[in-house]
Amino acid sequence: MRTPLSREVRLEISITKLKTSNEELRSEIKELKQTLKDKDAQIALLLEKIEDKESQRKELLSYLYKPNKDENSAPHPKGGRKEGIAFHRPIPKDSEVTDEQTFSIKQCPICQKAVGKAVDTVIKYEEDIDLAPHKIIKKYTITRHWCPHCETFVKAHHMPPVQRIGLNVLGYILYARYRLRMPIAKIKESLSDLHDFEISEGEITEKLKEGEQLFGKEHQAIIELIKQAKAVYADETGWRMDGHNWWMWVFATDKGTRYVIEDTRGKGVAQEALGGKENRVIISDGYAAYQNIPGDKQQCWVHLLRVAKESSPSLYGDLAQVYQKLVQELEKPIPDRNITWFEEQLQLSIRKEYPERNAKKVQNRIIKHQKPLLTCLKYDNILPENNTAERAIRPQVTRLPQCSTRV
Repeated sequence: MRTPLSREVRLEISITKLKTSNEELRSEIKELKQTLKDKDAQIALLLEKIEDKESQRKELLSYLYKPNKDENSAPHPKGGRKEGIAFHRPIPKDSEVTDEQTFSIKQCPICQKAVGKAVDTVIKYEEDIDLAPHKIIKKYTITRHWCPHCETFVKAHHMPPVQRIGLNVLGYILYARYRLRMPIAKIKESLSDLHDFEISEGEITEKLKEGEQLFGKEHQAIIELIKQAKAVYADETGWRMDGHNWWMWVFATDKGTRYVIEDTRGKGVAQEALGGKENRVIISDGYAAYQNIPGDKQQCWVHLLRVAKESSPSLYGDLAQVYQKLVQELEKPIPDRNITWFEEQLQLSIRKEYPERNAKKVQNRIIKHQKPLLTCLKYDNILPENNTAERAIRPQVTRLPQCSTRV
């Protein structure tokens, strides 16, 4: 007969079982937490892939389909232009054909019996380009000889002028830069991709300088045009070139634009480009380099509004209303423009208390540039913003390591 267990022993056995069960549960919870963590990581990875696929899908749709910009507009005739006239490529001339093939049969492809004469003929054309042009490398061997009669070294006089980079490359660089408006880095890339021709940005710059010498009269004409223009839109932006910090300056008029790349943002660049003409207006973002150059100044309202929007939304709202009225006022003849009203509105913006702490910074800027903000009211065809210069900079989306001129 088994001896009954005491109460203490039974409690110890129960405690031991509970501890064992507790350890098992702890271990199971730990494993579940790790499994949950792994699942979360997998879900995050899948969500990232889904997002990537969705962006790819949208990009593909943008290539395949064109959105309807105006749902109320009448649909264009199918298969044609807006006028309803379909476009067809012109038939090439026989002299332009580089390869010709004829496909004719003598036996029926079904029963293999002989067929009669052709009852009609269809001519189709396929036009393409050569994607594998080759570069031209010319090797010149020049010998020198000692002339005992003249007592000097001599060589052939009929030798052509030899340049390390040929005229075809120069022509392509000038075409790509000034016709297609390609930046230097893109010209370098296109020469490598299309012609397997490796060239450095410095060599492209030298070729542009060579072209500048070839077309020196036109280059000097643009330089003089900028100096004599009645209105010049000026801007500058940082430029990273070969690991160094440079600056690209742009001086734009309605007839021409000059680009200058220099390693300085000093006022000397603007002074050299703009000259000393006094009866003209310089439109800029208010950079100090233009302040002491002869001529009236027009401060860019877009830059002012941009700073105000970031610093004080309430002040931005007041200035935006003034700017809208300013644009409307410029449509009037000069004698009918109410300059006094705009001066009063700027004074109100300066004296008014705004809740934002940074509003004072914008007000100080208005105080400093109050007169240049309204210069456009005294002239015809002067814009109150500097977007003209910024649009001239925009095509230069990558590095452009040297000054150039564009008509």
